[in-house]
Amino acid sequence: MCTATIYWAHIGQVVFAVENEELARLAGAGNRENLMMRWACREVLAGGQKDVWVVGPVDGVREEVVRDSEGYWKGTRG
Repeated sequence: MCTATIYWAHIGQVVFAVENEELARLAGAGNRENLMMRWACREVLAGGQKDVWVVGPVDGVREEVVRDSEGYWKGTRG
C-alpha cells in the first residue's frame, strides 16, 4: 500500500489484513516484485497533520489472505 498516497488523497481509513513482517516473509527477502519499505503505515501517518484511522491486522480474514497470497508470492520468488 502507498501510505503517502492515502494521506494526500484525504482517505480517512486504512484497513489491512497482514502486517509488513508477514508480507516480507510471504514475498521472500529481496523480491524485486515487492519493493516494500520497513515502515508500518501507522508510523508514516503519525508524522502527518490529520488523522487517518488504521485498522489491522484484521482477525478472521488474515489467515485467508495469507493462504491466498502464499500462492501468488511463491511464483515471484527468485
